[in-house]
Amino acid sequence: MVPSMPLRRLSLLLPLLLLPLSLVHAEKLTKEQLTLFFGKDDRVVVRPDSSPWQSIGQITTKGGLECTATLVAPDVALTAGHCFLGPQGRMDPAESFTLGLVGDRYKERVAASEVYVSARLLKGLIHRKDGIYIPASLGAWDYAFVRLKNRVGDRFGVIPYFSGSRDDLSDLLERNGMRITQAGYPEDTDNIMMAHKDCRATGLLPDGRLGHHCDTLSGDSGSPIFAFINGKPVIVAIQSSAPDARKRKLADNMGLSTPVFSRALDAFILRKPR
Repeated sequence: MVPSMPLRRLSLLLPLLLLPLSLVHAEKLTKEQLTLFFGKDDRVVVRPDSSPWQSIGQITTKGGLECTATLVAPDVALTAGHCFLGPQGRMDPAESFTLGLVGDRYKERVAASEVYVSARLLKGLIHRKDGIYIPASLGAWDYAFVRLKNRVGDRFGVIPYFSGSRDDLSDLLERNGMRITQAGYPEDTDNIMMAHKDCRATGLLPDGRLGHHCDTLSGDSGSPIFAFINGKPVIVAIQSSAPDARKRKLADNMGLSTPVFSRALDAFILRKPR
């Protein structure tokens, strides 16, 4: 997560979106970042002007933390729970959700009115100087639902999430050759959406976490991980955590699969706003 910055509204797409990745990076990747990318950066720039990318945005907290989130209902965005933990270990509520974000411009910014995060997760995160770590035992609680004050999904569209069982998801991943796609707003590109298409899921753990080899950094937390059903994207997980670069060979990146929280998300969407 990175500090927020002032933005201007965007009415038209920018030519910047056509630039090659080498010209989009705000700064050169560090050795540690390349290690986290399994030695090679396979991400590409994607335009937030068509499905599914236009439904993905950047969530900002009142304390200035930033993560990626996705519209799953006209007024609800899905992201990771640890995105709302401030530096003092207290809840840092969502302030706004920005769509069509390209550099310092955007198409829509909507205020957040409510956030659901599990209290169990908030109490169990590990704080270190170099970031926030999620113990494996709490990985299944790393999800959050954000209620928005306006129904921006009516304009930008929503992305369906997989609501079947763990076994159903396992079958889907196997049918797709364990290929998935991830997209978000990482810390190294100046508010440009990046996607790793056809990256590999490595396994679905008993607690619902999904191991994968998609290239992610801070800022990608909460970002959607897709599988395709009949050619259409469906969210099957959200990005949750990655190991320290020194432990890259010992551990995969971790997403949290939707069967873990889909019923809770269903209920949150159906409940009347507070």
